[in-house]
Amino acid sequence: MTTLQKIGLSAFALKLIMTVLMLGDHLVFFLPQHFPIELRYVGRLVLPTFAYLMTISLAHTRDRLRFFLRMAIAGLIMLAGNTILWQIMGGAPFPQITNGIFLSLAVSAGLIIAIERIIKDEGYAVLNALAAALLIYAGTLVEGGLLTPVMALVFYFLREKKLAMCIVYIAVGWAFLYLAGGRLMPMQQYQAFAVIPVLLYNGQKGGGGGAFEKWFFYIFYPLHIWWLYIIRHLMFFS
Repeated sequence: MTTLQKIGLSAFALKLIMTVLMLGDHLVFFLPQHFPIELRYVGRLVLPTFAYLMTISLAHTRDRLRFFLRMAIAGLIMLAGNTILWQIMGGAPFPQITNGIFLSLAVSAGLIIAIERIIKDEGYAVLNALAAALLIYAGTLVEGGLLTPVMALVFYFLREKKLAMCIVYIAVGWAFLYLAGGRLMPMQQYQAFAVIPVLLYNGQKGGGGGAFEKWFFYIFYPLHIWWLYIIRHLMFFS
């Protein structure tokens, strides 16, 4: 075991840390007058880190289709919940909920699967190319935009070469910011610091392997978004 592995963090530990950072980020997003903006800066580490951990899980899962469908279904359920809650809270006069990391990760996983099948020439080349094209388009519609699946591609195909992976990841992130011409939030540049948790990953799954580790984030993520959305409306729009 290397020194980095000894001092590093397991996937479960990283997920818990990112969950805390995500909560801080969303507290500022929904209740900006009550929490410091700096929480949003450190929150930029969350999506890239979850995208990285998703690629690690995808590389080791025995059923990639099931893995993809689980995230896609969770994403569609949250999308439906977002829409229903928005309608309950008043509909069109109020901003919709745009958060939906599950769909971002599902699109990223699906694109990785399609591209890898094309590279390995596993058959159905036309269907795989069509699926890849549709997933690229879907990437423009989900949270994080196309940057998320592109980050995931870098993480997946360079996962055995961490230093090169981090360099390419930072370069791709800066390229997106430059090409966006200011359309992305300036704080997105802080995503570059996601290389820190990525480099701290020690290759271990962590946790006890129970249902809690598997399903906690699937439950916590939509529930905390919905509660904060409700609180925001009760405080600012009632």
